[in-house]
Amino acid sequence: MSEDLAGRTAVVTGGASGIGEACAIRLAGAGASVVVADINPAAATAGHWSAGGLADDVALVVTELAANAVRHARSGFTVILSARRNVLRIAVRDASPLPSDDAGPALKPAPLHGLGAVAAMASRWGVESLGSSGKTVWVELSR
Repeated sequence: MSEDLAGRTAVVTGGASGIGEACAIRLAGAGASVVVADINPAAATAGHWSAGGLADDVALVVTELAANAVRHARSGFTVILSARRNVLRIAVRDASPLPSDDAGPALKPAPLHGLGAVAAMASRWGVESLGSSGKTVWVELSR
């Protein structure tokens, strides 16, 4: 694919394998921000990125962020996976708002445990407030 797709977003259904996976790889290589939808979205993204050795990291990050949403937020959650060129972004939204600014750091990772292990793997990570609707914790992994 010779076209530069920077600034464009592509949604690929059935991206875990076969034609869908091939399309996702080509689109990401051309610069598009790729969102892969599949029955098992974590496996779809991990499969797409396994060539870069990220499948295990993706599984760990998704598991940790989802477990934190269940344990700490005590709410439903949404996992969002997207890829662009050499970066995979994993985000988990939950319904628990961040504490006020006066309460100190919103999320404090412990070294090599839970969120600390995720932070050690990540090229970048952070948390975004959704106001009273909750928050999004996101992690970027480089290929």
